[in-house]
Amino acid sequence: MSLLRTRAIRHPFRAAGTLATIGVVGAAYFGGAFATFTSTATAGPQTISSGTMVIAAGPANDVATGAANIAAGDTVVRKLDINSTGATINAASITLKFSASPSSLLDTDVTNGLQLSISECSSAWTGTYPSYACGGTTTAITINALATIPVSTVVGTAEPLATMLALSPNQTDHLRITLTLPSTSPGDTSKVAVCSGTPGGSVTTEDLQGCTSTLTYSFVATQRAGAPQ
Repeated sequence: MSLLRTRAIRHPFRAAGTLATIGVVGAAYFGGAFATFTSTATAGPQTISSGTMVIAAGPANDVATGAANIAAGDTVVRKLDINSTGATINAASITLKFSASPSSLLDTDVTNGLQLSISECSSAWTGTYPSYACGGTTTAITINALATIPVSTVVGTAEPLATMLALSPNQTDHLRITLTLPSTSPGDTSKVAVCSGTPGGSVTTEDLQGCTSTLTYSFVATQRAGAPQ
């Protein structure tokens, strides 16, 4: 009688597969178990609002009233208020610029053309053009430190006006604007055709008779420099 022996056969791959399965299951189980501590702080709310720049003409405003047939030595005087009512930001500067259309020797000739001067009254000017009265104190508003400049200086170029009250919010400058045609402005139609010739010339080279210029005033207020708030 023969004896049959049975040997147990191990399956190394099956064992490895079993361990791999346990590893995956373990990783899946323990992977979501880590905890993170947190803390949260809030601040505010913080409201930020921007200010407003305002500059306007009025209530007095006679500069739209023209003048015809002026002669050498004449002055054209008009009153104009510039106000900053409603502004909440200080201005660093207020500038004035003229545009001229049509343009002529009146606004282009530095020497013989119109000359500009501006004065301010501490109260509203009274009366009607060309005779205004100041019931307070008058102060010259200079441009480039000059009390009188050629109109041509500010035609197409903005220049700052000194000591304007409207640099601060809710203030009004009561201005008297004077345009003067110099008494030395030449004109002789027997020598030169009307409104022609060489700017800054003499009676033999230039004639300022028969000229027409229409001026538009532009005032611009520019905000103060930025600062910590």
